[in-house]
Amino acid sequence: MICSIRKPLARFFALSATLLSFAALSAQAQEWKTYSYPADGFSMAYPSAPQLKSQDVPTEAGSFQLRSYIAEVAPVALFVGVCDYGAQVAGKVPADMLEGAKNGALKNSNSHLTREKKITLGIYPGIEFESESDSAHFYARVYLVGETLYQTLVVAPLANPYPDTVRFLDSFQLIARVHN
Repeated sequence: MICSIRKPLARFFALSATLLSFAALSAQAQEWKTYSYPADGFSMAYPSAPQLKSQDVPTEAGSFQLRSYIAEVAPVALFVGVCDYGAQVAGKVPADMLEGAKNGALKNSNSHLTREKKITLGIYPGIEFESESDSAHFYARVYLVGETLYQTLVVAPLANPYPDTVRFLDSFQLIARVHN
């Protein structure tokens, strides 16, 4: 009698464990959706709807509006920043602009550079870099597209890298820009 009860209980526990494993995987494999922002000329995939925030950022060339699209997958932040420089970039070397953006990001995040390389997005120059602070790891890609600087960034706890970092950063696409 005990054996006949043990087999169904064993099957029940095995099935329960399997279902819990699938539930845990489903919770981790969130539904990603591509969000398009024609006014800013890009699309990006996020696991949840990003929130738009705007702020003025002082730079050596003056103050500029930074529009940030931020989603949080606790404890990770996923960020796209858009800054239009306008005529301020006329005559500037794109590599110098990208270097300035990287150095500003390092200073603002109080982090130190751990890796960097030059990249492109189609014909547009960019820089990819990683940095670390006392508590966070930053993985960034920055592109200069004409007069617009695009920053894509993943911020994760230092000891807990975000498994979808590359997925997020690779999803960044330029789209036709519609000016309001």
